[in-house]
Amino acid sequence: MTELTDSLPDRPLSTSEISALEAQHDDYGFAPVGFFPDLDVVAAFVVIINGDRGYSLGYDRNGDGWVVVESFEDGEDFAGVTDRLQEWMGDDWEEFDQTAVEPE
Repeated sequence: MTELTDSLPDRPLSTSEISALEAQHDDYGFAPVGFFPDLDVVAAFVVIINGDRGYSLGYDRNGDGWVVVESFEDGEDFAGVTDRLQEWMGDDWEEFDQTAVEPE
């Protein structure tokens, strides 16, 4: 999983970047969880690899960048995984600076 987290920029993603990740990785399925449409910010997502192993990833604004919040088997409770990721992420993204997600 470090391969994916190492390839992510040091900022939340835009929706077009999530789409690009989906196009790049045939064996990965992506589900944005922390999506703020007004800001075009994806701050958390779930990725399932080869249909059997999943990871929830979130952007830690306190300096750690992208982190793996949880790993799970694909057969586990997906709704529970996304609920825990949303709880980890919080809901105080309204103040987030939109320019921080613009690709360089």
